[in-house]
Amino acid sequence: MSNADGLSGGVAESEAPAFEMPPGHYLDLRTRLRAKWEGYDDPVEYYLLQLEIDAYADWLRKMRLWLARPIEPELAELDLEEEIGRWPPERIRLYDKLFDHGIMIPGGHEYALELAKPLALDETLSCLEIGARLGGVARLLADRLGVWVTALEPDGELALLGMERSVLAGAQKKVPVQAFDPRQPELRKSYFNVVYSYGELFKIPEKQTFLAALADTLRDHGQLLITDYVLTRDLDDNELASWSKLEDEDLSPWTAQEYKARLGQLKFDIRIAKDETETHLKHIKTAWMTLLSDIQNTGLDPDMMDYLESEMEMWMNRVKLLEKGSLAFYRFYATIN
Repeated sequence: MSNADGLSGGVAESEAPAFEMPPGHYLDLRTRLRAKWEGYDDPVEYYLLQLEIDAYADWLRKMRLWLARPIEPELAELDLEEEIGRWPPERIRLYDKLFDHGIMIPGGHEYALELAKPLALDETLSCLEIGARLGGVARLLADRLGVWVTALEPDGELALLGMERSVLAGAQKKVPVQAFDPRQPELRKSYFNVVYSYGELFKIPEKQTFLAALADTLRDHGQLLITDYVLTRDLDDNELASWSKLEDEDLSPWTAQEYKARLGQLKFDIRIAKDETETHLKHIKTAWMTLLSDIQNTGLDPDMMDYLESEMEMWMNRVKLLEKGSLAFYRFYATIN
């Protein structure tokens, strides 16, 4: 099986081409030869990927120039953090220290691999990740298990930074990190063998429709793996607003029963529906205790300290809601016929 087949899932040659050249663009011989050398069956796919990488490189170059510019006196009172986005390098480095490098989830590499065990991933399977953050989990699974992963992240800034890491790792083809709109996901029908999401769907609105889109993008006998925060009681408007404020985004959590009911409606066979709250709490607390111990022993970059308090407050609020029993952390594993 060629690399391109690994991404396309063996689309029949008789079907219409999946990729089209932009108007006014053309393929020269050098590009065609390079595409073949890189293992692409369709040189247009290679050309379009290069356009994306070039556009991102240009954006990154401009951003670095912008950050390096002299700040005029009249700009001194502006909120420069807002100007450069929500994820400056210091905040990213804090997460790299808090959890395994690039993973951004409690439990790090070990837990990410443990969760994936029921999927029996290998190089013949194509996966879709929802809420990929920097794409660390996707690159880990691709590196360790050989699987192909399309990593989707609703935060456009994180998606760009994640794609940069895939490019630097030479994994831009096997693990592209892309921005997407969860309200209009535009997923290809019957395309992926596996869809997974690690603790991010509580932020997705209109989950009834979104889960239907995930079911439609799976092939026959496809697999779905979700970990997520679920409600164990109704939160009043003030409680939900306080939680959303600390997360810095709107939240749309479900109960475990709502997940089970909707997956059943979509003809999923639910194999695992397990409360993982105790394990999740342990992972969060261990990560923060380790980080705080390191800070006491070796200190921390002052620029990273600017983000420490707000990030700790957000995570400790999750701990509080879990320990109060207002939330639980669940794992769902299901298959579809």
